[in-house]
Amino acid sequence: MNLLGHPLLSSFWLIQILDIALITYLVWLLLRAIWGQPVMRVIVAVVLVWGASVLLNAIGFYSIGLITGKLASVSIFALIVIFSQEVKNILTRFGRFLSRIEFLDFRHHYENTETMQSVDAVLESCTYLRERGYGGLIVFIRADKDIRPYCSDHFQLEDLPVTAGYIESFLTPPGPYHDGALVIDADRIIMTRAILPLTFPSADTVALGTRHRAAKGLAERTDAVVVAVSEETGRLRIAYDGKLTGPYSIETMKEQLYRLMRLSTGKES
Repeated sequence: MNLLGHPLLSSFWLIQILDIALITYLVWLLLRAIWGQPVMRVIVAVVLVWGASVLLNAIGFYSIGLITGKLASVSIFALIVIFSQEVKNILTRFGRFLSRIEFLDFRHHYENTETMQSVDAVLESCTYLRERGYGGLIVFIRADKDIRPYCSDHFQLEDLPVTAGYIESFLTPPGPYHDGALVIDADRIIMTRAILPLTFPSADTVALGTRHRAAKGLAERTDAVVVAVSEETGRLRIAYDGKLTGPYSIETMKEQLYRLMRLSTGKES
C-alpha cells in the first residue's frame, strides 16, 4: 500500500515517524520545564490569541484577524526577551542532562578525601541542628564555581576549613550569620549569610517555607547541591538539578550526597 507515493514500510515513512516522535519529545521536555512557571500563562495567552486570529480569519473578520495574528507573532519574540532568565534555565537543564549521560562532561569528579570530610562534617551538623530545633541552608559548589550573582548580601570568608564546629557556630541562632546559606567549595567555607533566589511556588514547595524555596531556587540556576534543614519539623531535604528531594534520614542523605558529589565511596549517578 502506497501513501503519498511511498510504501508504508519504506524508509521515507520511518523517517517521518521518527521526526514526529522527536518533535513530540522536545515539546514535552519544553512543557515539563516551564509547567507551573509564569511564562506558561503567557504562552497560553499567546496561543489563544493566535487561535482567535485563525478563527476570525476563517469566518471573515479579516481586519481584526490580521491584527491578532500580528500581535501573536510579535508576542513570540517578546517572550524571548521578557523571559530570558527562564530560557537560560531551560538551556542550563539541558546541559545538566548532557552531563548526566556523560556527553562532553568536563566536570571534575570529586573523588578526594577533602570533599568527603566536608560532607561528613555537614551530616554531623545536620544532626546537631535537627536535635536543637534549628534550621539551616548549606550549599555545596560543584562545576559552577561562580555562584556569587545568586548569593546576595553574603559575608565572604577566606580559607576557612569545613568542620562541624564552624558550621554549627555559623548556623546557630541568635548569631549574626545564622540567616541565609552557608556555602562550601570542596573543603573550604567561602560564604555565610548568603541570601539565595527563591523558586516560584510549585507542588513540591507549596507546603514548605522560604528556606526550601531558596534551596530549590539556587538549584534551578546552578548545578549546586543545597541541603535544607527544616526549623519546624527537623526534616532534611536536598535540592539539585532544579528539583527538591527528600525528606531523608541521615544515612540516606549521606548516600545521596556522596553520589551527587561523586565521591569514590558513593554510587555513580
